[in-house]
Amino acid sequence: MTSCSGTCANGWVAPESRGWRWVGLLLAVLLGWANGLGQALGAAAPEADKVVVLYNSRAKHSQEVAEFYARQRGIPETNVIGLSCTSPTVISRTDYEKQVENPLREQLEARGLVNFVTDIIPAKAGQPGTVQYRLRDCRIRYLVLAYGMPYRIGNDTNRIDTPTETMPPHLRKNGSALDNDLMLLPSVGRFPLTGPANNPFHSGTNAAVMNPSNGVFLVSRLDGPTPELAKGLVTKALQAERDGLWGRAYFDLRGIKDGQYKTGDDWINAAAQIARTMGFETWVDSAPTTFPVSFPLSEVAIYAGWYDGDVSGPFTLPSVEFAPGAIAYHLHSFSAGNPRNANKNWVGPLIDRGATVTMGCVDEPYLQMTPNIGVFLARLAGGMNVAEAFLASLPVLSWQTILVGDPLYRPFVPNLLERGREMNRTNSPLLPFAVWQTLNFQLNQGLAVDEAIKALEDLPVTTNSPVLSEKLARLYEQKSRLKPAIAAAERALALGGTPQQRVRLMLDLAEWQRVLDQPPEAYATLERFAREFPGHPRLLSVRRQQLEYAKDLRWTSDIERLKAEIERLSPPPAAKP
Repeated sequence: MTSCSGTCANGWVAPESRGWRWVGLLLAVLLGWANGLGQALGAAAPEADKVVVLYNSRAKHSQEVAEFYARQRGIPETNVIGLSCTSPTVISRTDYEKQVENPLREQLEARGLVNFVTDIIPAKAGQPGTVQYRLRDCRIRYLVLAYGMPYRIGNDTNRIDTPTETMPPHLRKNGSALDNDLMLLPSVGRFPLTGPANNPFHSGTNAAVMNPSNGVFLVSRLDGPTPELAKGLVTKALQAERDGLWGRAYFDLRGIKDGQYKTGDDWINAAAQIARTMGFETWVDSAPTTFPVSFPLSEVAIYAGWYDGDVSGPFTLPSVEFAPGAIAYHLHSFSAGNPRNANKNWVGPLIDRGATVTMGCVDEPYLQMTPNIGVFLARLAGGMNVAEAFLASLPVLSWQTILVGDPLYRPFVPNLLERGREMNRTNSPLLPFAVWQTLNFQLNQGLAVDEAIKALEDLPVTTNSPVLSEKLARLYEQKSRLKPAIAAAERALALGGTPQQRVRLMLDLAEWQRVLDQPPEAYATLERFAREFPGHPRLLSVRRQQLEYAKDLRWTSDIERLKAEIERLSPPPAAKP
């Protein structure tokens, strides 16, 4: 820790003061929790020499993205391989074998990165002969596909390679996500092309066994609507590794109580519990509909929801407040139908709006064979990187899902305590997030709200942070102490904050003022909202609420002005048939 007496320059209180003891206690308790997550938290630096980056030599910018990633991660030049793919999007099964699978195997062997042994399996009654590959030696673990590499293998009805009488009709196809088939490159010939293959690593906790010697590569892609966005997945991951992944977590359930689709809600709810355990400020919505466009998504670190076909709600806005390193996932059968479209499906739009990691399906996967987001987030919390966590989350392989993001990215390594110490040492402006998240962890473990309030009141950093000031306001609200909640909220607004945080604060502040029978103050807060957010989707309801206040207060001029505003904002009446 830095040495100082009284209040340090960054707003933290020196060790001998009561405020610092609270912060030290919170962080120290979290250290014990973090150490209990497993040895992975102390894992070594990412294995850059174990990564092979693939690009499409026929696609513009593909090599550029591949080489950018290699430079940023220190990947050897010999591990960057160009393949000649006729399409940057969808290729046939035959072209996949001719343009990706076979030339990649040859390149890997020629560069001394792998050594395959070939086994010829003779034909049997009703089954054609096959060629199987076994790894004798392998120096790599990851395959990363750069922008411009095809992402889907089309279904080929002439390539049904195994009897399908016992297979459900909807699974009798050999089309898949190209990335998902590449995961099984060390096992080619040992699994059927038709239908999904069981994933022996599903829900696994030992990342060390996830390697080519056990039949699997870890595969992801750097992709998105533009090559610059694809590069941004790398730079934002590196930024989050350096500074930490901070922000809020949002989970959008459908409120399903029973039936086969309840699985989706269960997975997302499990992810929400993991986020809470890690100390993230966590919102869970159980309404059947997805978040409305007016929902104030601020400082988004984690998002998971379902089940709209195309991007919807607040994610349709031009800007979403994704934190650097943010993880976002929307469960839908065709969420990655075109990962390079900024406004269609989900994967492309989430990358376009600022997410750093996402995943999705290129074709119908069926719910039980989609990634389990609860397992994914749990494995990340345990110290795995995104590629390892993705493999653990998949019930099946050789199927429909792709992972988009830097596979080496470990969002939660080092642990929160270590990050907090470094942030304190460097006077990081992100330090309030470490305090906030640690306090949330303690509250989830049973810390009394009154004690949490006292802890924040005693920290000078609270008075300089819109994040901690809002947290204090929320804690006051929990204890029905609305007057100090209003004061803390007004201080948070005075300190700035992000646009969506300000939206949330102003609307809640106006409600607290209403409850305390302060109509002039509530009116003024809503007027401030209207001035600051003139295009907000809730502006019409805000103006209507103001009109009611103006009538009660008999503010004649305001009444006429608000009536005119409401008429301007109201949609035209529906035409009569």
